[in-house]
Amino acid sequence: MAQSAVVADIGGTHARFGLIGVEGRLEKVSVLQCADFRGLEEAYRHFSEQTSSVADRLAVAVACPVHQDLVKLTNNHWSFRKGDIVDSLGLTELLTINDFTAQSLAVVSVPESSFEVLQPGMADPLAPLFVIGPGTGLGVGGVVVDADGEWTPLSTEGGHVTMAAQTEDEWQLLSCLRREFPHVSAERLISGPGLHLMYRTLCVREGQPVKAPDTASMMLIAETDLLVQRTLDLFAGFFGIVASDGCLTLGATGGCFVAGGVIPKLGPHFRREIFLDRFKAKGRFHQYLSHIPIKILLDSEAGLYGLQRALSTRSLARFSVRPQ
Repeated sequence: MAQSAVVADIGGTHARFGLIGVEGRLEKVSVLQCADFRGLEEAYRHFSEQTSSVADRLAVAVACPVHQDLVKLTNNHWSFRKGDIVDSLGLTELLTINDFTAQSLAVVSVPESSFEVLQPGMADPLAPLFVIGPGTGLGVGGVVVDADGEWTPLSTEGGHVTMAAQTEDEWQLLSCLRREFPHVSAERLISGPGLHLMYRTLCVREGQPVKAPDTASMMLIAETDLLVQRTLDLFAGFFGIVASDGCLTLGATGGCFVAGGVIPKLGPHFRREIFLDRFKAKGRFHQYLSHIPIKILLDSEAGLYGLQRALSTRSLARFSVRPQ
């Protein structure tokens, strides 16, 4: 007897699979290495065989555009045609959504234990939620309640807004970067690669050698290296600016949710106080922003819960493909 659905959250390195059983619970979660498989079909069959899972519906989240039949992932070698997957796997439905759509739905799908609370605030239960996720890039979206009371995700390209500066150190950094890039977006800085870019830029400005070749190695010297510490300060400040801009734009008095892999990996190196200070530094709207709850999503499997909700979200039905 077929189970209800398999859900798969596919990133640049890992593909997380899970089974939504007949009782609606997420089961048999498995984390696969994308490099070990030629594509989605092969990985799906491996998951099914290893976990003895049978399903006739599949929901997939991918970090790339999803509007066309051909889906080509940005950060790994996988690509597939939706119609071919439906036919070859014998599915009754294939739902393909952007990975950040899944993350946005995750914040209204996971338990409270999945979050770290940065600012308790006072949430308006029917107000929009703002979701922002630094990872390889910067995902920006939101969730709103529609007229029927259903949580509906908003897809945006907010990660590409122009980065602004408010302190002298930020102005100097952006001035250097604008000589290298025609447009310095929020994503250029508020991301894993952005952290290292800022650090390298500071090293050049100060005439210092680049001691850390990547973002991970920056954390190994963060306690002793002054330029890494300045980079972390700049990152938190810039992040606070963009997060509060998004909340003001969306009217997100329901909450601000930080998703993505960067912040949990930074752990104590994420300058929470700097982030909060800059988040609220909007003059007359300081009090407004002080009341918005801010939470960090810590659950690496949250995208699977978002995919489960996506299967029953009416606004996403246009992304479903069924047998001809």
